[in-house]
Amino acid sequence: MLLCILILYPDAPRPTPKTVIAMPQHPESLEDQLSRYHNMVEYLSTQYDVPMFQRGDTRYPLYVQQPDSSQIGNVDSVCGALPTKETPRPFEVVNHAHLSDMQNSGRNLFNGTTFALRRVRPRPLQIEAHLGRYFDMLATCDAMKRELVDSAFRRTIRLPMRSLYHRSVGQLESLQSGSGRSAAIGGATLIVFNHNGTYKAMLAQRSRRNATDPGFYHTVPAFIFGPRAADFHPDEWRISYHIYKEYLEELFGMPELGPEAPHDHFYGHPALVDLQQMMAAGQAGLYLTGILHDLTTLRPEISALILIHDASWYERIHDPDNAFQLNAHAETDDGQLLTFPIASDADVLAALPDYHHLRMPPQGAGAMWLGIDLARQLTAEHK
Repeated sequence: MLLCILILYPDAPRPTPKTVIAMPQHPESLEDQLSRYHNMVEYLSTQYDVPMFQRGDTRYPLYVQQPDSSQIGNVDSVCGALPTKETPRPFEVVNHAHLSDMQNSGRNLFNGTTFALRRVRPRPLQIEAHLGRYFDMLATCDAMKRELVDSAFRRTIRLPMRSLYHRSVGQLESLQSGSGRSAAIGGATLIVFNHNGTYKAMLAQRSRRNATDPGFYHTVPAFIFGPRAADFHPDEWRISYHIYKEYLEELFGMPELGPEAPHDHFYGHPALVDLQQMMAAGQAGLYLTGILHDLTTLRPEISALILIHDASWYERIHDPDNAFQLNAHAETDDGQLLTFPIASDADVLAALPDYHHLRMPPQGAGAMWLGIDLARQLTAEHK
């Protein structure tokens, strides 16, 4: 059999019983899924000479850069100079066929403006960006992931697109530079809250309409870090701006407005006012946990933690007489969120679906564990 691979260049036209969780249907058997994941992780570990993130016996295709201790309480310290230029073209590799497949998939797609990786500086941890486009990310970074996933059923993995890219941009260089691709920066924030004296984390099962990782579990809020338009207000380069906006959209049903609305249209939303009042009183906080590099896509994710000590918050957001109520229908198919105690890793794993690494995007799992670790530390100090 002759196998033809087409690369399109830029100039080409546990003991605790678990709750049963409905998961997306997979055409592969569990054994095949586990084998594919193992092959993928093994391949990436040989290609990228960096420590791969691990929790217990599970390795995730992630490279984690953690902030200086002085940055943890200031999430916006991770944002470097204000982006003013577009991502340089042409890209080293582009797969228009993959982009076309995504556009015809029936998923929610919008070619919005993104903040695309320019470079990462390690000390202090800062990220700089160009202005990119979402479809360019799909045609470059997401296409490289698709190529990897499709090839990982074999022990000997051959990736023409990724190999061609790394002829121009080295493996380690690609983790610090966005050269030659459109590496849209993401954001993943774990919420941990006090529920009757027990601190719990919160995840969402993404809608099956989502453009990427539909049906998978992720932190909430999780988002593409990008302005509403290329001509944006400087506030939109603050990661806290997007965390707060997405917090309102994904947890409280605030409509997503376009660039015609004032950039600060949500600043007075009662759910945000409530959160910021808790923060001012020392009953909540927003913290930076790191930058996660997804080795499957070569895209970075800024990870953060919202920690809520106020034991009445969870009851307030379920009170029908309150000025705001929990409403996660925009992010999920059924409006339900998964909440679970974080006291121990065993508690966390008992709540997650079996083989959770097959049901969570790498950056979602990494943001969850980093957030849990920091939350444990901060809740111990709070007591």
